[in-house]
Amino acid sequence: MAAVPRSAKRTPALVRAPLLPLAAVLVVALAMSGRGHEQLGVLDPARPVTADVAVPLLGAASWQRAGDGWTARVRIHAVEQLGRQVGAPDRAWLRLRGRLPPPPDRRLRARGYLSRRQSYLNLSASRPGDWGLNVKSRRLLHGMGEEPGPFLRTVVGLRQRLLEPVMSSGRPGAILAQALVFGDGRRVPPDLRTGLRRAGLSHLLAVSGLHVGLILGGLWWLLGGLSNRLTAVCGASVLLLYGCLVGPRPSLLRAAVMALLVILAVAIERPPQALNSLCAALILILSFNPGAAFDLGFQLSFLATAGILLLTPRLLERWRRKATGPAGHLAAGLAVTVAAQLATLPVTAVRIGVLTPLAPVLNLLFVPWTALTLGVSLMWVFMAAGASLPVLSVVAQPGAAVLLGVLDALSVPFSWLTELPPGAWLAIPVSVRFEHALTLAIWLGVLVSGFRRAAYALSLVLACTPTLGDPDPRLVMLDVGQGESLLLQSGDRGPVILVDGGGFRQGNFAEAALLQALAAEGIRRVDLAVLSHGDADHCRGLLELARYLRIERLWAAGVEVRDGCGRELARRLSGSVRLVERGHTEALGLWRLGVVHPGPDPGAHGNSASLVVRACAGRSCALLTGDLDLAGERELLAWIRSGGGSLRSEVLKVAHHGSRTSTALEFLDAVRPRLALLSAGRRNPYGHPAPEVVERIERRGARLLRTDRHGRIEVRFRPQETGVRRPVFQVREWPR
Repeated sequence: MAAVPRSAKRTPALVRAPLLPLAAVLVVALAMSGRGHEQLGVLDPARPVTADVAVPLLGAASWQRAGDGWTARVRIHAVEQLGRQVGAPDRAWLRLRGRLPPPPDRRLRARGYLSRRQSYLNLSASRPGDWGLNVKSRRLLHGMGEEPGPFLRTVVGLRQRLLEPVMSSGRPGAILAQALVFGDGRRVPPDLRTGLRRAGLSHLLAVSGLHVGLILGGLWWLLGGLSNRLTAVCGASVLLLYGCLVGPRPSLLRAAVMALLVILAVAIERPPQALNSLCAALILILSFNPGAAFDLGFQLSFLATAGILLLTPRLLERWRRKATGPAGHLAAGLAVTVAAQLATLPVTAVRIGVLTPLAPVLNLLFVPWTALTLGVSLMWVFMAAGASLPVLSVVAQPGAAVLLGVLDALSVPFSWLTELPPGAWLAIPVSVRFEHALTLAIWLGVLVSGFRRAAYALSLVLACTPTLGDPDPRLVMLDVGQGESLLLQSGDRGPVILVDGGGFRQGNFAEAALLQALAAEGIRRVDLAVLSHGDADHCRGLLELARYLRIERLWAAGVEVRDGCGRELARRLSGSVRLVERGHTEALGLWRLGVVHPGPDPGAHGNSASLVVRACAGRSCALLTGDLDLAGERELLAWIRSGGGSLRSEVLKVAHHGSRTSTALEFLDAVRPRLALLSAGRRNPYGHPAPEVVERIERRGARLLRTDRHGRIEVRFRPQETGVRRPVFQVREWPR
């Protein structure tokens, strides 16, 4: 066998990237320095601050109309509170109330409240929300005299001219083009956003390497007859202009820097090194903006690219031995998507909390389709802008109309993602630590790379590891902030009952906290969901959860599904909804559920008509009251006096977060609880729980546990113990 010349031997990718060690050292140093959004020092969110901020004038982070005000993603330079400097996050959403437009200055001084949504403490704490600087009036926002220069004004004007026809159209194709071309997805419907996240396709709407490659590829094709150097200069100029139009987004910066380095290598006739370009982009971006290392988009963009560069050759080497012809090309595309999925898995599992097993296959279908849609979108944007010019309007106007119709047709497959039913293969909610997610990614990499014996051996060890089940039924009050959600389980493997799901009026609460909380409990399906009433802080979490987990059945009162969130939830779960009223009972696992309110003719709406369920396990019962108010309590007491039944329960879920409009002394005397559970948000603006309600509960000798102080609360029942006069149960609270 002839010896292979040394120069012909394959050099490992890591050896060909001398910048890799420097990039790794820089990332580790930043991680150990503790820089990022957590350096807040002694900032008091309850007191106003004065902040010096910089507003980006380009991209989706610039000023936007939002409801009755304006929002912008600003960079914070300094924050004062009570006359002294305090620590602050690098970036925050500045929210300005009022219709008056904000100042045109790039640097502003704002007076308002700097805060963010706190984390929810369940078995694993959720991530806190983004920081927000809330300014109540235009008079509290002042320019600092730094107006944009001529070049920036020109670019902003060009962006506005290109965006104007896009924003004026509400057709699906225009909305999709706005997101794909400008990276501005504010008009993308929430259902489509959720569908993309469930399928692992959110990156398709992020301006990244796909856009850069398409623009440069088209330019290279148009200028194919020119010299390499002239083509490189044109490519760099177009790329810089596009970056100015879209704004400094992390994924675009990474792709643009890598592309510029490749263009430079071509111009000087040197072979480009993709991994070196990636490391150089990492070093350059972090040198100018160290805080970018903590940005989720930055992390996913670099990890996905690194995975493609490092893992794809290994996967192709194994898979192409068994795939030839068209199957070989399919294997190449699948290898790229699998490599990106494996590389980003530790971050997506920890920070997003959802695994998408079908993402590699769906990417094979939607990445080419998105590239086609992006190409048509670029042509339509320039055609629509040219239609306003008299010289070009004769040709551009009909061309733009035709292209918009094509875009509407191309947007249809994206809408199909919203109709995919929930299932284990589409999106798997997880709650894991980073080291566990990293171990899983390595194991999957070993498995798909061909080292199957090692992967199967590890799988066998894990499968044979005994797990101890918990046979006792338990009631868990989840920490969902200023909302409510209770979980009833018949041991670890019994049926799951979820009473309400918390929620926000705006935003996706299931993705923010509820999915992670249920995943930590080991829940992948809900056997019965109970909707107490249709308020957002009880209903919207269930509505959003239904897109990720299968909900077998839903209980609701008839009055609560006539409009609003209750009606939308009933429509989404059509065929599995049962309208219940007083007298309905059912046994599910170790729990016996009985509806005690509302009656057959409630004659009330809202809180007075809340669905009240008495759940019993063995000889212990819990009364779950929703947001029942004093009028509803009086109706229940009248039913008891008429001989209708009993409310006696060892555990009382305090109604309406402890509002003063609920939990009268007469009602407490009828229930006679030993333990009272209360769900409320920390420092909530409603003053929940009311001091008089707390005093009434304590006067009746019940122990009060609150999610705003204790986080997740677990009550463990012991129905198997007999021979005792009083039912036995254990209480586990999770103090903050």
